[in-house]
Amino acid sequence: MPKKWALINLAWVFLILSACGWQLRDNALLGINLGTVYVSYPESQSTIGIELKRELKANNILLVGATDNANYQIKIIDATQSRRISALNTNVRAAQYQLYQAVDYIVLDEMGTQLIPITTAAAESTYNFNEQDVLASHNEEVILQNNLRAKIVRQIIHRLGEVSDSSVGQ
Repeated sequence: MPKKWALINLAWVFLILSACGWQLRDNALLGINLGTVYVSYPESQSTIGIELKRELKANNILLVGATDNANYQIKIIDATQSRRISALNTNVRAAQYQLYQAVDYIVLDEMGTQLIPITTAAAESTYNFNEQDVLASHNEEVILQNNLRAKIVRQIIHRLGEVSDSSVGQ
């Protein structure tokens, strides 16, 4: 009898989770074979470039080291990030910060034709700053910066997937 109730309770949990829209994140952003991709970025944008390459590899995209071997070229042109105070505490000190990151990029095909003109992928987040625990607040900011960068990379890859889907349909 207890197994029956455990099974019923488990079914309720799954029902509630599916009803509220909760789901695991989809790790595979690209469902089709893109062929080969070349990623270029200025040295100052190496963090986002390396993250983009890592995510492309995770999606089973073959990266090449030269533009003449690539079906698609992703060129990161510029990346910016900012941090500003978004709320003050009763002592008129920072209580909350807003983080913002943006990346300008372009996507070309193997002939050098622009598939995606200069486009900006952006993400932002806020966090509460605790002046009693500055180290924890700093660590939270670093984690959020990494999450913003991951969101931007997913935006770029999603956009690349849309372009490749439309070029396959032609």
